[in-house]
Amino acid sequence: MAGMGDWQAVGKHRMRIQGDVVFAQIQGEITGDEVVTLLEHMQKVEREYGYVFEIVDASVSGSMSAEARRQNAQWHLQHVLQIELVVFGAGLLMRTMMTLLINAVRLLGRRQIAPNFAANEAEAWAWVERRRAELQAQKGPAQGTR
Repeated sequence: MAGMGDWQAVGKHRMRIQGDVVFAQIQGEITGDEVVTLLEHMQKVEREYGYVFEIVDASVSGSMSAEARRQNAQWHLQHVLQIELVVFGAGLLMRTMMTLLINAVRLLGRRQIAPNFAANEAEAWAWVERRRAELQAQKGPAQGTR
């Protein structure tokens, strides 16, 4: 994939930015500071593109600490972020937790996010390509892409 950014550490996790995509590899439990750091990176991408895709590799992820859930909710109360999210490698528990967390953000009235789950990384990237084409079609030819 052309133009891939370098991996950056986010606590014990890793992320890289490729254009309008933030790709995160979650390594075990995620803390509040790590969540906020990821959200801040996504916000920077959204400012440039008008939206941000997040691909999450949850194949070795753990849970989200209570502190992380609290900080995530607080952050979303103060910011509106258009996240197009797809997760791969998540087990049933992680998919359930992410769905509950996304529904909590929806209840805050800050964003309509639908959780999308893929079987593997290739499927996640394919979903991003399809969704990007939909978003660009909605913008119309006058606005184009950045």
